[in-house]
Amino acid sequence: MIFKNVQSKDWACFWVTFVVLLVCLSLISVYSGFVHESQRFRTMMVTLILVLFFQFLIYEPLRFLVLAIDYATWPQEEPPYKAEKGMPTQNNIAYLKVRLRSLRSELLITEGHRNEALNRRYKHITGDLVLYGLMFLTLMVMVVMQADQYHYYNTYNMQRLFWDNTSETFGLSQIYLLYQIHNFLRITMVEAFFNPNAHYGWWAIEQWQKIGVLRLRQVRGVDTRIGLGEPRWDDMTYAPEWRLPYQRMHYTDKFWRIYDPFRPAKHEPSFLNGLLLNFDHHGCLHHYPELGGYVVLMMSTKANCLKQLEYLRKYNWLNQNTSALFIDFTMYNADANAFTVLTLRIENSPFGPQIPRVHVDSVRMLATVEMKTKAELFVMVVYAILVIQFARGVLSKIWHDPGSIRQAWTIVDLTICMLNVFLLGLSIMRDIETSTLLEMIETFTKGQYLDFQRPLRLHQFMAIVKGFLVCITTMRLWKVLQFAAVFQHFTQTLFSAWRAVASLGVIILVLLMGVGIALAVPNGNNAVVFHHLIKAVVTCLWYSVGYNAGIRPTEFFYGGLVLGILLYLVLVFLLAIILLNVFASVIYDYFHVTGRDLKEHLGRKHISFLEFLIIEYGDVWRRCFRCLRRKYQPSGRTVAQNVERALKEQELDRIQKRRRKSPEKRLTNEERQADYLRRGERMFKLMAILSLQVEILECLMLGDKDGNLPTPPESDSDPEDMPEMYRRRPSIPR
Repeated sequence: MIFKNVQSKDWACFWVTFVVLLVCLSLISVYSGFVHESQRFRTMMVTLILVLFFQFLIYEPLRFLVLAIDYATWPQEEPPYKAEKGMPTQNNIAYLKVRLRSLRSELLITEGHRNEALNRRYKHITGDLVLYGLMFLTLMVMVVMQADQYHYYNTYNMQRLFWDNTSETFGLSQIYLLYQIHNFLRITMVEAFFNPNAHYGWWAIEQWQKIGVLRLRQVRGVDTRIGLGEPRWDDMTYAPEWRLPYQRMHYTDKFWRIYDPFRPAKHEPSFLNGLLLNFDHHGCLHHYPELGGYVVLMMSTKANCLKQLEYLRKYNWLNQNTSALFIDFTMYNADANAFTVLTLRIENSPFGPQIPRVHVDSVRMLATVEMKTKAELFVMVVYAILVIQFARGVLSKIWHDPGSIRQAWTIVDLTICMLNVFLLGLSIMRDIETSTLLEMIETFTKGQYLDFQRPLRLHQFMAIVKGFLVCITTMRLWKVLQFAAVFQHFTQTLFSAWRAVASLGVIILVLLMGVGIALAVPNGNNAVVFHHLIKAVVTCLWYSVGYNAGIRPTEFFYGGLVLGILLYLVLVFLLAIILLNVFASVIYDYFHVTGRDLKEHLGRKHISFLEFLIIEYGDVWRRCFRCLRRKYQPSGRTVAQNVERALKEQELDRIQKRRRKSPEKRLTNEERQADYLRRGERMFKLMAILSLQVEILECLMLGDKDGNLPTPPESDSDPEDMPEMYRRRPSIPR
């Protein structure tokens, strides 16, 4: 035990050293003559943190591994332990103060605090709660800070600009026939982006600049006849006007822009292309592959673009065999550090009319150190430290107990670690892809098309991984919070009621599917909410729970008045009123039964988690909030008068509480005996504390500097006749 005077000396040395170092570093950084830019200073600090991570994660384990191999190969005898010279010795007063603190601690500890197994469990829960709670909160803050909420306004406005008619452009929603696509491309995609009245090119918003050129990609079916199966997409090479056979001319490479529209698109076969670009666009009629079709890259000047469009119109690049046309391009806003990846899709339906759609993705792909704020960097560093500590605990648990890897919660912990590693890898890959595209912008000409689909897909994968990470971290935190009765109640209810809830849920789902099919068949051709089977089932679910926005009751009656009324009654009465109320009643009954079982199970007397924290960390709380401790105020009265006054106030408060409360439950004989023993034990401890305080006061008043009392002169009187409180106790040898 370190004494108070030694502690004060050590703390004084620590604070003096800390202040001297802080002042010296501040003076060096201010008056050294080196002035760093904010971005450079931020990069230096991040580099320093990465070096520290490298030292603690790679260098230190390797160093300890080498030392372990050396010790295991050439063991050395350990020298005998020798106490350091100059160590302080314990005097009598320090020993008495240690006893006083021990007795005060014992006064707070009851019989319930002596359950060592429960204390170890609560101690483990405390560590898990701090670690998982901090990691969960830091993860939530990091996700919220990395998601820019203002991108919604950009996405919404971009959709309106390309969907609706404006004074300068032709809206995508006004395309009804195939020939109108050429007008849309000429007015909205060429003339609007080469507007002479706009300073930066685009007529609408000057802050947004188009990166590269437009890409027109059409997907064509092999056969115009539509069957029940999935269509086969054409990948043959044609001559202009889609003529066969294709003949390669000697001037094909020189006039490649003329022949490329009729040749299938070529993509570099690679692992990343297969992983990131091998997906389908889900249209209203079919699913269209991203890696396929016939591509036209527009030129970088207005005159050449108009010539291209005229060439495509003249040689029937878009005809009745065209299934869908995709218009892809990317825009960048340097002020907002945001990319907008737009995909305009026009599907050529077999009925003749076109089905357009605007898809806009607003993302912040430039996530380098220079682009992040100080708060984001701080949160990321804290989260990295917490993840490292979490992974260290998981690996240590598996190392000491290999059989624990089969436990469900250990698998959940390993999944959290793998998701964090996967998220880090995706972030690095996205930064590499974005940097590569930006280097292409600097070196290539304006006539190149820059495909931002790969970094966009990585950004979407990162969002998915973050979602899974938040869900699984919440589930792991839920497991830690099982010490609370509320969480135990909810968990036990779900565990006991899952069979009944699942059975009732299946019944509701079957009924929803039946009603949805019955509404989709007669009403699908007239009501948009029932035009697809899945949408009809979702609409029935919405309407049954009371959400009726955009749904009119008249949309139920296209198949006949009698059938519509019957299906409406089944949906509203049977599903919304009966089954959903039965669902809630089943859960309520299980809640009631589980609550009664938990009360019987928790009827045994043991301390709660909060009582454990109050005793375990009470000293820390008192040290941290020492300034808030109430001091004794005599208020012009003696100590005896203040004590008597406080006892009277406590008695009045006790009487008022008894009047307000209902009659208390009568205690059993065992509980009375336990309460009697607790009160008696507490009384004896208070007597020991008062006796020890009197002894300390005697040592301070009558003893020397070490608290040793002077030896009384020899007397003929018998020591046994002396009262207990006046007997001299043997001093502690120094």
